[in-house]
Amino acid sequence: MVLSELGLGQKGSVVRLGDQSMSLSLKRRLMALGFTRGSEVKMVRSAPLGGAVQLTVRGASLCLNNRLAAQIHVEV
Repeated sequence: MVLSELGLGQKGSVVRLGDQSMSLSLKRRLMALGFTRGSEVKMVRSAPLGGAVQLTVRGASLCLNNRLAAQIHVEV
């Protein structure tokens, strides 16, 4: 499952970031934000038209656009 598919209030742990086409700099940036393998992510809120999602990861509140959230694979 990908991060953008989590329901409101649902938690998951990060399994993998992106695929072969994701740039190394983007992977490093996501890892610096706390999206490392095994870290717990909770879906807080989702924009009505699917533009962005608000998450908590490692105690921090973050917003990501759905296109980026769809590249973060999680396990519920």
